[in-house]
Amino acid sequence: MPTSYKDRSVLVIDQGLFVHLAVTLAESFGRTYYFTPWESAFPKSNHFLPGYGLPGIVRPDSIWDVMDEVDLVVFPDVNFGPLQEHLVSIGKRVWGSRRGEELELDRDGSKQLCRSLGIDIGDYVVVTGMDNLRDHLRDNDNVWVKVSRTRGDMETFRSPNYRLVEPKLDEVEQQLGAKKQIMQFIVEDSLEPAVEIGYDGFSIDGRFASNAMFGTEIKDRGLILECVQYDRLPWQLLDVNVKLASTFRALNYRGFFSSEVRATPDGRAYLIDPCCRMGSPPGELFDIMVTNWPDILWNGAEGVVVEPDCAARYGAELLIHSAWADQHWQPIDFPDSIRNFVKLRNHTRIGGRDYVIPSAVGLPEIGAVVAIDDTLEGAIAKVREYAEQVEGYYVDVFADSLDEAATEHEASKQIGRRAREAA
Repeated sequence: MPTSYKDRSVLVIDQGLFVHLAVTLAESFGRTYYFTPWESAFPKSNHFLPGYGLPGIVRPDSIWDVMDEVDLVVFPDVNFGPLQEHLVSIGKRVWGSRRGEELELDRDGSKQLCRSLGIDIGDYVVVTGMDNLRDHLRDNDNVWVKVSRTRGDMETFRSPNYRLVEPKLDEVEQQLGAKKQIMQFIVEDSLEPAVEIGYDGFSIDGRFASNAMFGTEIKDRGLILECVQYDRLPWQLLDVNVKLASTFRALNYRGFFSSEVRATPDGRAYLIDPCCRMGSPPGELFDIMVTNWPDILWNGAEGVVVEPDCAARYGAELLIHSAWADQHWQPIDFPDSIRNFVKLRNHTRIGGRDYVIPSAVGLPEIGAVVAIDDTLEGAIAKVREYAEQVEGYYVDVFADSLDEAATEHEASKQIGRRAREAA
């Protein structure tokens, strides 16, 4: 393990969500490259700009311009599996999920695999075409509608009943156009009552570090993260990881991994969505919660598990929302004193001012405010204080979501404890 990375270079290949990881690595590596794909018949300058103007970041026009000199290639996101395998084949040190990304991208195939591994999977159906989707939702209330792979077509949404969801279906149908009759939808039954928890960290060939993190999220609003010994994780999370380990090992998986698990009062663990990348949340918290990412990534890429050094027991994260930012350039203002605690997606600095580049995918989340502390109350208090100092047009955070997250986090530990004792 190098004692310093100042004579090493790293290339982060991303799609704009995890600029903050490159900024964090730039503090340790001698040279940090950050690349987002921009090629098309009619390229837009926006695609060149994530990471532009940020300290320590160099943006190459092509990954191949710098590949010969790069010592480590990091993939915090999915959709690059074949490229990762090629880079490994030519001798590059690569951190990423490889073809393990298919566990996240192919929802139906993933559910079938997980069920064969003995992981609890909730009831779901695959529906083809908008007409069939409408028919199914007329007959089934309280379900979730998802698509595989092409999340830019449609983000997951809940259908409480057809009458309430009909305007959403009209919108989706209009956006899909001619492909509306061939689009495949995954429709999942809601799992209630349950608490949603998740393992958050990484896996190296199916192995997990002894120092672990797990979180409780209030969807798209806030998250509580806690560092614990791996064997003290809620029983449900351990069960899922154990059953996925052989698949990770077979796929040479060496990257970030988060699980979304619905923990029911009877102790069952329903895996909702494997996240085979850096999650968002809690990836924004990782930057400040773990102090030795260079060692973890450098050695993990070669198959060696390095224990994360946690700077505090608890972390709290509040997502920053702006409906305006999806279609417009969004300036974000905050004092330099909290810069390390504000993590923006599609982040660039122009003229000394921070901006979120418009992404045009229909998501209001543009980043997060994060904080850590050795007490849960302290982490929540700090992140609320930081969030109050973040300003922008139509910018909002939902600070009260952390009260709900804290309650559910403690409940999840109780459920896990009871299940462990019963076992």
